[in-house]
Amino acid sequence: MRQINFTDPNPPRDRRKDPEKVKLLTTEGTADDWGELEPLRGTTWADGVRVVPATELDHALHGRLHPLLSALGREPRASARRVSDKEGICQLQDICPTYQEGYCRPGSLLKKKQGPPECYEAPLNNAPPELRQLFYEVVMAWRENRHTIVVVGERFNLG
Repeated sequence: MRQINFTDPNPPRDRRKDPEKVKLLTTEGTADDWGELEPLRGTTWADGVRVVPATELDHALHGRLHPLLSALGREPRASARRVSDKEGICQLQDICPTYQEGYCRPGSLLKKKQGPPECYEAPLNNAPPELRQLFYEVVMAWRENRHTIVVVGERFNLG
């Protein structure tokens, strides 16, 4: 997976507003195979993954953010809050001395501090380390308001 950051090259004329910033966590795949993000399919975590045509990502790479913004939908933290408690509450809740109910799950907020904490582990009993790492990367991406997308189709990026 790859992290990409965009800043709108055409900031609003209203100087009180900052240019639009978009942060992405991307992987390549198809509508039927999400590549590295395939394990999220069929779970409540899948609500936070968007399938985006490659041409819209290429437009963003060439300075046109609007098509990509339209495809992204709601902000990632809102998607993180849609993860069910069964699939989202930290696996370490019974043994962690810093566990706080409501904070140690995707999309949480505690006194203006975005959660979950960095010690978070998705409740994946007996899962291989690679799968645990994938869920951790996704939840930390959501925590920093980074969209998680699967890029599908032919790309025309000439840059």
